Amino acid sequence: MRRAVFLAIAIALLVGFVAFEYTMNPADVDVRLSRSLSYRMPLGILLVTTLVAGVLIAVLGVAVQQIGHTVATWSQRRQARQEALVEELNESGAALAWGGETERSRTVLRKAWRRDPHNKKAALALAASYVDTGEFTAAQQALQAAVERDATDPDLRFALAEALRRNDDTDAAIRMHESIRVQYPHAPRVLVALRELYTQTGRWRDAVDVQERYITELASAEGIRGERNRLRDLRYRAAMELTDATARIDALNAILSEERDYAPAIASVGDALLDLGRGAEAVKVWEKSFKREPRADLAAKLLAQQSDNAGRRRVVALIDRAADRLAPDDLHVLRATAALQSDALEAAQRELELVANPTIPAVQQCWADLYLKRGDTERAWQTLRPIAS
Repeated sequence: MRRAVFLAIAIALLVGFVAFEYTMNPADVDVRLSRSLSYRMPLGILLVTTLVAGVLIAVLGVAVQQIGHTVATWSQRRQARQEALVEELNESGAALAWGGETERSRTVLRKAWRRDPHNKKAALALAASYVDTGEFTAAQQALQAAVERDATDPDLRFALAEALRRNDDTDAAIRMHESIRVQYPHAPRVLVALRELYTQTGRWRDAVDVQERYITELASAEGIRGERNRLRDLRYRAAMELTDATARIDALNAILSEERDYAPAIASVGDALLDLGRGAEAVKVWEKSFKREPRADLAAKLLAQQSDNAGRRRVVALIDRAADRLAPDDLHVLRATAALQSDALEAAQRELELVANPTIPAVQQCWADLYLKRGDTERAWQTLRPIAS
């Protein structure tokens, strides 16, 4: 009723306005619609017609805008319902996987993925279910399909790289991680993954480079300390890959300049000096390190370089002075080794009989050498057989 009253009032006002304009503007004017088409009408009617046309255009614009808003709202609601359904499927698939219902979980996750081809949560969960059951090829295929749809998504590409690694395609895994690193050069998880792959494949120089970058991303002093030790070990492995003895010595000395008591580097410097025919220098390096930190491997190297009894007695005296800082079995093995070198077979046997763990390879080697010196090749071979196997 109220709307009808308003409409009647609006019509009455419009009629009154038309009558007023017609009365106030009685003159006729020509209205040209084209070169050959024109109409003659009162000016008042023309003004009113123009006004009404403008109102109608405005009303039509508002109507179109309202329709667009309505359609957009409907589309958003539909999209929200779709996303809610997909999320529900994702959660259901994950719950089924945790419940051990692997096949049902995969069916639900595939359904969620079909409803939203860019649903990386479903793709990652589906691939993870394959990895859990050792189906690495299936996991790789699922992730490759996901990456084809979202080629720049780092989570999908990282998961694909890990699937490739688990599927023993190490080179492809490295290439994938390297491509992620180009896009995200400061991502710690990518640096760690690359470091492990480089280590696995013996690419020690690349592992060092990645580890150096990784350390710059750390904030914890405790974490940095542990990772610096890892970097030191990687640098050592990279140095040992150098075929040129002089270059190897330089690389090892660079490590020792930062940590002078790093045992593997000290031993390897001496080995490199031996390769260059500088045995006397090697002995000095090992002896100096042994005095600072007695270690059985250095003592064994020192004994191996002695060609006379005087030199052996000097090394044995060095070992005896450090006896309380060496493991008892190591001490007996070293003394037995020195005795064997001097052909003191009874003394060597007494030392070997004092060893608590006779399965140590060095102990078995000493027993074999003792039997050989006594001419018992059969017992020597039986002793060495476990080492050879």
